[in-house]
Order: sequence, then C-alpha cells, then structure tokens
Amino acid sequence: MAASQAQQKLEEIHSTIGADLEKTRRELNEMETLLRQTNAEVEKLAQRELTVANRLRDLEVNLDKYSKADIKNFYTSAQEVQMRLLMMRGQLEQLQFRQQLLKTRQSQLYEIITAVEPLLGADIGGGPRAADDGVERIAAIIQAQENERLRISLQMHDGPAQSMSNLVLRAEICQRLLDRDIEQTRGELVALKSAINTTLQDTRRFIFDLRPMILDDLGLVPTLRRYVQQFGDKNKLDVNLQVQNMDARLPSHYEVALFRFIQEALNNVARHANASQARVLLDSGGGSIHVSVEDDGTGFHVNEVLSEQSGRRNLGIETLRQQAETLLRGEFGIESSVGRGTRVAAVVPVP
Repeated sequence: MAASQAQQKLEEIHSTIGADLEKTRRELNEMETLLRQTNAEVEKLAQRELTVANRLRDLEVNLDKYSKADIKNFYTSAQEVQMRLLMMRGQLEQLQFRQQLLKTRQSQLYEIITAVEPLLGADIGGGPRAADDGVERIAAIIQAQENERLRISLQMHDGPAQSMSNLVLRAEICQRLLDRDIEQTRGELVALKSAINTTLQDTRRFIFDLRPMILDDLGLVPTLRRYVQQFGDKNKLDVNLQVQNMDARLPSHYEVALFRFIQEALNNVARHANASQARVLLDSGGGSIHVSVEDDGTGFHVNEVLSEQSGRRNLGIETLRQQAETLLRGEFGIESSVGRGTRVAAVVPVP
C-alpha cells in the first residue's frame, strides 16, 4: 500500500515537473522571437542615430545656414533617437538576462525529470522505506530548487530591480526638463548614461553570480579563482582560496553544485559574519571531495539559529545542507561559536 502511494506521488511529481518544463520551453521560444524583434529594432535605431549624428555634424559646420527652429528640431530629434536607442538597448539586456534565467531553469527541470523517470519504471518492491526514500530525495531536490529561486528573487529585488527603478525616475526627470532647459537636460542625460552603465555592470556581475559561463568552458577551479577575487573586492573581504588535488574536471552537475555551495557560504559570510577574512578549501584527495568555508567573524550559537524556522541565515544554512546532502549525496557540518567565527564544510564522494 505504501509503495503504491509512493509510486503515485512520483507520478504526480513527474507530471508537474513535465508540465513546468513544457511551459518553460514555450516561454523560451517566445523569448527568442522577442529577442530577434528587439535586436532588429536596436539595429534600426543605431543606424538612425548614425544618420542623425551626421546631420548634426553638418549643422555644426554650417551653422549659419540653419534657422533657430531647425537647430532646435535637429537637437530634439537627436535626443529622442538617443533616448529611444538607450531604452531599447536596456530592454535587450533585460531580455537576454531573462532568457538566461529560463535556460537555467529548463536545465534544472530536465535534471529533475531525468532523475524521476527511472524511479517510475522501477520495481519498488524493496519495501515502503525504499519507495519513501525515492520520493523524499526528489522532494528535497525540488525544495533545494525553490530555495535557490527565493535567493535569486531576493538578490534581484535588492539589486537590479532597485537600480532599474532609479533609472526610470531619472529618465522622467530628463523628459520634464527637455522642453525647458536643453543644457540641464544634456547634463542629466550624461548622468543617466553613467547610471545605466553602472547598472549594466552590476547586472553582468549578477548574471555571473547566477551562472558563470566560464564554469562550463574552463571548469570549477578557474571560475572559483575569479569569483573569490571579485567577491572579496566587492565586499571588502580578504578571501583565501586553497585548492588541492583538483587537476581533472568533474561532471557538470558536480561543478555547479560545488560552486553553489561555496557561493552560498561566502554570501552568508558577507551578510551575517562581520568578518575581515575568509578561507575556502577545496581538496579532492582520499577518494572524497572536501570543501569548507570558514571566517573570522562574530560567530553564533548553532543550535539557536538552526531552531529558528525563518530568517535568511537559517535559509542559507538549509540551502547548504541540501546542496551537500541531496544534490551531492555527501555529509554536511557546521561549527561556530560567538566571537570565534564560523566554519561550514561538506564531504562528498568523488563521482
């Protein structure tokens, strides 16, 4: 009876994930169409901007041939084209970012449904406990995915979303000034361009944090070296990375999970530890992969934090546990005491 119920749960999970995967595929197809249209619009506007720029150069050389009304119309037209191009390029960047999110989600869903399918066709007569274990593993994977989505949504709210709201406000200021003071508008546009460039760089760093492209191209170790350097510079933290016995590449899902583990651990350090130094150790000796992140921060009472049912610190620890135990089938541990820093570690089998 229990085995039958477990099989039914697996079928429900498979059906739900399958529908979600199909929805994501449709959204990706729609996104690709929208990207092509937006990119074509950006190219047209770029060509138009070039034409307008040539007209302005001619205007500046032959200023006496044009009336004040013509000069005003030329500059107004040029500003409109530049603003439109700026907005469309920003929209294109956002669409590309959303496309990457959808691709990552599609990959995660595919991995889950691939893990579920063998269990559907398997004989789970090994007893209720074996069936329940299979369901629990899948449920834990899904929960880990949901925790990751929550982390991403919090980062987007605190980062790119706030920056985009500020850009909209500044663009509205430029729009109100346009008919009253061209010189002040020009100064505001220069400041807006600088703010957009800053936001673009921040968004690119966010995309790197979300899914570094070099992780697929170069592997875990080069990605970590770049990440810890950027992380340390951004958070004013001295991060020491020590890597041993990691000469060979690991399977893709292992490298992603290990990177996520270290990333989440360092994020916890930056958010909660009030530390000045952190050390990351990655060692593949002795038939297991040992990974740890420790800091010299304020520390905390582990039992008290783990007993909390809410809060970002508790969420971060639980995410680390699920990454180590569920995704990598390893063991997770945490050590901390007030005033003596914190150390999180995992030992996972070599694939």
